[in-house]
Amino acid sequence: MASIFKLPSVGDTMVEGEIVEWLVAVGDTVELDQPICSVETDKSVVEMTSPYRGTVLALGGEAGDMIAVGQTLIVVGDPGEELPASPAATAEPTAAAAAIPQASPAASVASVAEPATSPGAPAASGSVKAVPKARRLARERGIDLATVAGTGSGGSITVADVEAASAAATSSGGGRRERLSATRRAIARHMAQSLQIPQFTSMVEADAGRLLRARAALAQEIGGRVPLDALLVALLVPVLRDHPIMNARLDGDEIEYFDRYDIGVAVDTPEGLIVPVVQGADALSVLDLSAEVARLAAAARDRSAAPNELAGATTTVNNVGALGVLAGTPMLPVGTSMIAAFGMARPAVRLVDGSAVEEPTMTISATFDHRIIDGGASGRFLAALKSHIEQASADLLA
Repeated sequence: MASIFKLPSVGDTMVEGEIVEWLVAVGDTVELDQPICSVETDKSVVEMTSPYRGTVLALGGEAGDMIAVGQTLIVVGDPGEELPASPAATAEPTAAAAAIPQASPAASVASVAEPATSPGAPAASGSVKAVPKARRLARERGIDLATVAGTGSGGSITVADVEAASAAATSSGGGRRERLSATRRAIARHMAQSLQIPQFTSMVEADAGRLLRARAALAQEIGGRVPLDALLVALLVPVLRDHPIMNARLDGDEIEYFDRYDIGVAVDTPEGLIVPVVQGADALSVLDLSAEVARLAAAARDRSAAPNELAGATTTVNNVGALGVLAGTPMLPVGTSMIAAFGMARPAVRLVDGSAVEEPTMTISATFDHRIIDGGASGRFLAALKSHIEQASADLLA
C-alpha cells in the first residue's frame, strides 16, 4: 500500500517550505531514513529523509516550489502501484490531510501538485519546462514562466531566459517585482505579531571603555577574535538573574518565569535577520560563549543551523553597533518580555572628577512587554546592565 509523506513542521514558526533540490526521482528506490530532498524553511535549509522504504511513485513539487506544512512531499509504494485515491487509504506520519488524485505509476510532479487546466487555457507556470534555478528565480522576480520562451534543451527555460524576461519587464516601465523569500515572509509575520503586543523602548548610555579593553585582552589571551555579542551575553545573564521578569513571558493571565537562560543572538544574513539561540548561556564560560556565538552565526549565514538552534530564546541580544548603528528601537520577539540592542561605541567626552575625559560610549536600547513590565522595572534593569558593562574586565568575564 502506498504511503504518503507530508511536509512536517521542523520549527515552531514554520508554515511552509521551498523545495531546494530533489535527491530522488519518480521510479527510484528509497530506503528508510534516506535523504530525499532539501527544503528551505523560514530560517534554515533542512534535509528531509524518507520515513518509508520502497519506490518513489510521485513528488509533491519541483525544485523552487513552495509547499505548505501538511502538504504531500513524496509518495512511496511498490513498483507499478497506483497512487491512492485519498490519504485515508494510506499510512501517514502526519495528522494533516490532503487528497491525492488517481494517477499512473509513472506519475510526475504535476500529478500531485498541479491543478488541471481546461482546453485552451494558458499553461500554469508549474507545468512549464524549466531548470530548477530558473523556476526559483522566476518566483523571486514575479515572472510567469508561461510567458517566457525557453532557449534550453528541448525548449527548457534557463536562468538567462528568466533574466531576459525580467529585464524586458523592467525596461517596459512595468517596474521590478520580487517575491519575498521564505525568511522574509516569516519576518513579516513575526513583526506583525509583535505589533499586537503593547511595548515600549527605553535607552541608557554606558561607558564602554572597560568592555572594549576586556575584549582586546581576551582576544590576545586566546590569540583570536572574541565576538562582542558573547561578552554582552555574559554580562546580561547575571542581570537577568536579578531581574527575572526580563527572562519571562506572559501566558494568559500568568507570568511564566523561565528557569533557563537561552539567549537569542541576532545575526544579519543575506536572507534577513536570523536569531540563533545560545542554549544554557549561564553555564558557559566567556571563551565557550565566544566559540558558540561564532559557530551559530556562521550556521545562520550559511543556512545550516538546526531547527532547535533557532527556537526557544528566553530573551534576545542584538548588537546593532556591528552595522554602525548608534541606537535603535528593537521590536519584541513574541514569547519573551525583553530584547536588548547595543549600539556602536563612539567617542564621547565625560566629566570625571571635574576633568574632561574622552571615553567610548554605547547606547543600550531595550524594548519591554508593557503588559507585565513598567517604567520603574525597566529603569532598574537598564541601570544594572549599564553598571555591569561599565565594570567589565577580563578577570570579571573570565
